[in-house]
Amino acid sequence: MAEKFQFQKQGIKELDEALYKAEFSRADKLKSVLKKYAEIIEKTSYLMQPDVYRLINQEAMVINQALLGNRRAIAQLFINLSEATLQQELHSHRRWQNLLDAWKDLKKQALVQSFSEFMASERIQAPPGVKKEMESMLKDQKALQQKRLEHLCTICDLLPPNYSKAQLTEWHSSLNSLNKHLDTFHIDCMMRIRLQYEKTWQECLAQVQTCKKQLLDCKAFTEEEAESLVSPYFFQMVGELQSKVEEELELLDISFEGLAKQTEWQSSDLFSYFQEAVQLWEAHQSALSVLDLELEKRMEQLRQKKKPCVCPEAPAPWFWW
Repeated sequence: MAEKFQFQKQGIKELDEALYKAEFSRADKLKSVLKKYAEIIEKTSYLMQPDVYRLINQEAMVINQALLGNRRAIAQLFINLSEATLQQELHSHRRWQNLLDAWKDLKKQALVQSFSEFMASERIQAPPGVKKEMESMLKDQKALQQKRLEHLCTICDLLPPNYSKAQLTEWHSSLNSLNKHLDTFHIDCMMRIRLQYEKTWQECLAQVQTCKKQLLDCKAFTEEEAESLVSPYFFQMVGELQSKVEEELELLDISFEGLAKQTEWQSSDLFSYFQEAVQLWEAHQSALSVLDLELEKRMEQLRQKKKPCVCPEAPAPWFWW
């Protein structure tokens, strides 16, 4: 369209130049004719020379007025053609701008729809890497819990009378080690899950830049227009999903911290309970030992009292059956 109107303007300019050239050529020819016939009239001596010049000047003034009128008409024609061309160009530009704006709106809507579908896809909402890490965490967590449960069951072998304080302390130390190992395992799992989500955020940001590049490749959007679409809306969608995931991860962290504190508290209470049970057993055992000694002492005293006295002068006793 720009080339069409440029060609039309060039044609108007060439037409104006051609008309002016023709007008100047005609003026030169009229000048030659007046000069020629002025000389002829002078030679005939029919009129005096001043009268001849006066006659020629009158005719020249009429011709000049006609030439000036032609030039004004040529100038007006140039102005009219230029204005008509400018009006057509302005109308066409407005129509083209309206069509361009409509096309840009459709392009933006299609791009927003495409990015919304990308953000709503399962690959972004539930990343495969995160899903794999969660499955692995649940599997290893179950194995660690089973190992800790087996260790808890070994306390039955350390109860009185088959017990040892050193073994009980070692059992408690091993239980604490298993608890810490489980807590460390949870922390490592959270780090790996966050790393997988970080890869997802990088993928989302890369998709945002891809959408922006698609707008710029259309050659119809400026850098500011592309940025005005991408910055507030696309980054907002990514931020909302990121905030949602961060809240879920924060709740999971809080749950793991609560589990670690609860496990530590329960382990400490369990160890204290068994320590009290052992102390109670030792107290009862000590009391029973004292009672055994007293019982043996009393039995010895009773044996001493019941022991018969042997006298040589006394007659032998008679036993009746």
